[in-house]
Amino acid sequence: MYSRVDYQEALLNASKGMIRVKDPITLLRMITRFIDRQIGVTHVAVLLYDRKRNSYVLIDSKGEGGTKIPVGYVRVLKNNPLVSFFHSRDNGAFARKEALIFNELDHLQNFEMLVNKKEDRATHYDDIRKHMTFLRAAICVPSFYKNELVAILILGDKLSGEVYYEPEISLFVTLANDVAMAVKNAELIQDLKTAVDKEHSLLIHTSIALATAIDARDRYTHGHSERVSHYSLVIAKQLIDRGALEYDRDFMETVQLSALLHDIGKIGIKDQILNKSSKLDPDEFEIMKSHVTIGANIMKPVTGLTNLADGVLYHHERFDGKGYPSGLKGNEIPIIGRIVNVADSYDTITTARSYKEATSPQQAFEELRRCAGSQFDPEVVDAFYEAFVNGKITKREYTSYDFSRVH
Repeated sequence: MYSRVDYQEALLNASKGMIRVKDPITLLRMITRFIDRQIGVTHVAVLLYDRKRNSYVLIDSKGEGGTKIPVGYVRVLKNNPLVSFFHSRDNGAFARKEALIFNELDHLQNFEMLVNKKEDRATHYDDIRKHMTFLRAAICVPSFYKNELVAILILGDKLSGEVYYEPEISLFVTLANDVAMAVKNAELIQDLKTAVDKEHSLLIHTSIALATAIDARDRYTHGHSERVSHYSLVIAKQLIDRGALEYDRDFMETVQLSALLHDIGKIGIKDQILNKSSKLDPDEFEIMKSHVTIGANIMKPVTGLTNLADGVLYHHERFDGKGYPSGLKGNEIPIIGRIVNVADSYDTITTARSYKEATSPQQAFEELRRCAGSQFDPEVVDAFYEAFVNGKITKREYTSYDFSRVH
């Protein structure tokens, strides 16, 4: 008989390092093995959405006693009753994100017939029962990224013969949500790798789309990444004009992409932390800080432009060495990190949030100049202020995908 597990510790151990797994199949196999070993079930399997086949495909199955489902022989269409259950919407409102339990199907069916008076939906449960029986599913747990059903976790009966307790089901639901985020992150890495093999313009437009998607997760950051990219290019061009940097087309493209994707690691931060209206507690802040390392890991596979991860990993370092993640000081911080730090801070200061009104550009530069030498590189701040005085911030002439004309 399997011993009871500490659910919080089990979840922590299962989730640890999940976001760094680059292959969704490998990730889901880790999850099925975790459940098989820790909980003790007749079998556990995962249906993962396959974009090419437009259906959910069984990609892993573990179990004992001959109950393992053959991988590769099960494909579930999007209009399958089991999938439709999670995607059913009442008045177009929402997708169902709770676990579906086989032993509760009769109760759900009777509720539809006796309370809602909807016999067609009651019949729908007969179809669900047939599919769960075929899949030997005691519980089906949806794995959602926002309202997108990424996967379905299938759990057989416990080997002990016990029923599933509410804490266990809650664990599976939480785990499934973390899995969805990790799967989407792994898909993002694959998409970036594919884009790199094509023209630079495609990479840039893909990056813009990714940046837009990331900004959309936070209701206060619409357009933030594109503005930071523009400001970063203005700073880089001004540093070149001042003779502090030599013009290099690859460097300018790297500045643009690095700034566009500086917050890409936020895809690995849960919405309840990312969108929290009040101040983050210390544990939540530590999680938020991890977005720079998550983002850098995402950018590592992108080849063709050197130092692309610099603006992602180092844009929260401080010139006085009190920043994160590495506590670098002064010129130890890569120049792109110093540039994006100033551009990111300027946009944050001049953008309205729930807790503050927008600050004027002049006031923002007073703050940047006040913090020059402590938080910011003084030369970068001076270059940005010089560009501001000369009216270059409002012009979009430097936000160009053809950097041959910038010089």
